[in-house]
Amino acid sequence: MRLNPVHISLLIIPFVASPAMAHDWYSGLQTPSGVSCCNDGDCQRVGHRYSAETGHEVEIEDQWVRVDPGVILPLSSPDGLTHACFSRYRWIDPPSKTFINLRCVILGGMA
Repeated sequence: MRLNPVHISLLIIPFVASPAMAHDWYSGLQTPSGVSCCNDGDCQRVGHRYSAETGHEVEIEDQWVRVDPGVILPLSSPDGLTHACFSRYRWIDPPSKTFINLRCVILGGMA
């Protein structure tokens, strides 16, 4: 079977449209103080762990970051996984150090 351009575009569109549509649910989220969580592209699914000693931590770019309980939103993510909205700051000295500023965290399975 030979695919024509219409078939090819129907196969490609869902892959191109998915990231934008998947990101849409972040758009209305706000911190408890009323600041927008999302700035169009800085929210994503992240790793999560919890211990009594350190509390909640999320994994962003192979770095575990402690979560301030004040940035945890009291809602569930659509996929039941942990998500975070954050900013990255990279310092020149040392050049490999990245600092993460968490604005909002949605814990998986929490309602």
